[in-house]
Amino acid sequence: MLRDLSVLATHVLENPFLRIAVIPQAGGKIASCFDLQTRREWLWTNSRLPVQAPIYGASYVRAHDSGGFDECFPAVAEGPYPVDPWHGVGIPDHGELWGLPWECEVEGRTLRMGVDGVRFPYRFERELELAEDAPELRLRYRVQNRAPFAFPFIWSSHPLLSIRPGMRLLIPDGTPMKVYGGSDPAVGDRGASFEWPMLAGQDLGLLPGPEAGYAVKIFGDAPARGWVGLHDPETATTLRMEYDLAEIPQLGLWLNMGGWTPFEGEPAYYNLGLEPCIGAGDDLELAMRQFGSYGCLPAKGELTWNLTLRLVSETLA
Repeated sequence: MLRDLSVLATHVLENPFLRIAVIPQAGGKIASCFDLQTRREWLWTNSRLPVQAPIYGASYVRAHDSGGFDECFPAVAEGPYPVDPWHGVGIPDHGELWGLPWECEVEGRTLRMGVDGVRFPYRFERELELAEDAPELRLRYRVQNRAPFAFPFIWSSHPLLSIRPGMRLLIPDGTPMKVYGGSDPAVGDRGASFEWPMLAGQDLGLLPGPEAGYAVKIFGDAPARGWVGLHDPETATTLRMEYDLAEIPQLGLWLNMGGWTPFEGEPAYYNLGLEPCIGAGDDLELAMRQFGSYGCLPAKGELTWNLTLRLVSETLA
């Protein structure tokens, strides 16, 4: 079912395979990725938090975690920026971008979007192009540094996917991963290293139902084949996220199998964050000091990268 997006102005891109809904005023959110062939919505909707105009600096998880696909920059974790000349300047929860209205130009099946940083001197741009005759959405990113100083950062795609038991998370077996955090120590202690998909005797690639009751955040280097995916056996369809390793070298996973919600006494969420990213971990200081994995905009320079969402019809053995 398509969600009601009538509250804020929404731009829709459509071809015979996909309908994509984007809300520029809500931080550039991709609010819907609807498969017109199988009638399946791939993005999760938060029934607790409706889409609304964001309030800059508010708590993302308590006020604006409405679902869909957001962008996190210049970090994910809230906290002080770790290096000069912005040392101590506060990074908002899940970064700045979700809390700002984006500019948007529409041309056919292409949206060109952009937004300026508030506390930091950058320009973040994203172009979305829906293929004419294929189930494929191409995202092209460009970030400019307007300061005469290098600007370290973390960027993470942040799509929250709608899941059901029996779906399969497609990452090559043996991919090295590390537990970053979680709600259930039995799934894996913080900092534990493992090879995908087996962690503490569990096959994380085969998704359980919400009764599993755990949530875990995992990071690793992006798989060398250049894509990861989520397979739905009910529709024999895989949602692939494709990238160039030279541009997007890390992968984050947020597996919330009924294990976490920010609201005490309410049912935990059941969703999946499949997140190709630049930088290891959510916290920029840890990424720089401990992991040594982060992006860096050169002084007065820019960086570009690309990410493609593609639906593939296939039946897995």
